[in-house]
Parts: sequence; structure tokens; C-alpha cells
Amino acid sequence: MDIIKKIEELYHEDHRKLRTGTILYGNVNDGIWHTTIHAPLDLNDLKELNCEISNIQGQLPASYQNFLMKTNGAYLFDLIHITGKSRNQKGMSHEEKIHEPRYLEEFLKDFTLSKKGKALLENYFFFAESYVNGTVYAFDKDEHVIEFTDGRYKKIREFESLDVLLARVFETGSEDYRQRNFLEF
Repeated sequence: MDIIKKIEELYHEDHRKLRTGTILYGNVNDGIWHTTIHAPLDLNDLKELNCEISNIQGQLPASYQNFLMKTNGAYLFDLIHITGKSRNQKGMSHEEKIHEPRYLEEFLKDFTLSKKGKALLENYFFFAESYVNGTVYAFDKDEHVIEFTDGRYKKIREFESLDVLLARVFETGSEDYRQRNFLEF
């Protein structure tokens, strides 16, 4: 599933591109956006990210790497926040800073602080979270995506692949956008 193309089609002209290459979609009001897509990573960025996190969680799963080469993380429909690589560009505006991707390195540090989280890092590759559902997402060894409760890490459900998860998120999120049904935080 090419989620980027589907997002572009859904939002049409309802978007804004920042200097960093980040594109904000679905203006809710006063600088609040429904979806955020970031400039993609290149092969050198992926190699750096693999080096940065390999001692915490191992190598990046192939489907996650492919996703990062389309967008360096994403905030999709207020439903899921997929992590990306820290870019730390100098001279960014406040708006550019707040729309940076959730950094994978920082996200993983949360798991290393928990005894249960450390054990899970041996079998799962955590990469995303949902504030709405209070859940986190991880790849298993077969690159199925598992949704866990945040904190206790109880398995809730499984998606066959990242594409299946993204299709489900798009289905729900696009309907919310069409209905102008936005979550308020």
C-alpha cells in the first residue's frame, strides 16, 4: 500500500510544506494538523539509524526500512505515531521543531527503563505508538505487526504486515477526515 499517495489524494489541497520537507495535511485549526509526513531517509541515513539503535534492538526490519525511505516517520490521522530518525537541523522554527518525527532512539529508551520492556526488546522491534488507544506497535521476527497495551505490554491484536496496519489506519482516518471528526487533545 502506498500510503503517501493515498494521503495526497485524500487531502488534495489541504496541506502545507515546511522548509524541512515535512508536509502537514488536514488543517484542523490554528496550526493543528491531522497528518504529518516527513522527508524520506536515504541509504546513508538508514545505515546511521541502524548503527544508532542496533545495540538496543537489533537491525531495522525490511518493511520499516522501506517505509522510512518514503517518509521519516509519520503522524497519521491522530491515530498512530510512527517513529523516525532524529535530524537535529539547526535554525528550525518552532513549527518545524514540533512537527519533527518522534525519534526512534528516544522511543526505545522508554522500553529499556522497564524490566518487562527489556525482555520484549529481544523478541520484538518497537516502532510506533497510539496516544488514542494507549498502545504501542512492534514487529515480530516474521515482520507481523503486534499491538500491545502501553505499560503492561499485553498483546491486543496482530496485523499480517505493516501494509495491513497502514491500510486499517487509512480506512479509519480517512473516514474521520471526510466526516471532519477530529480528536481533541
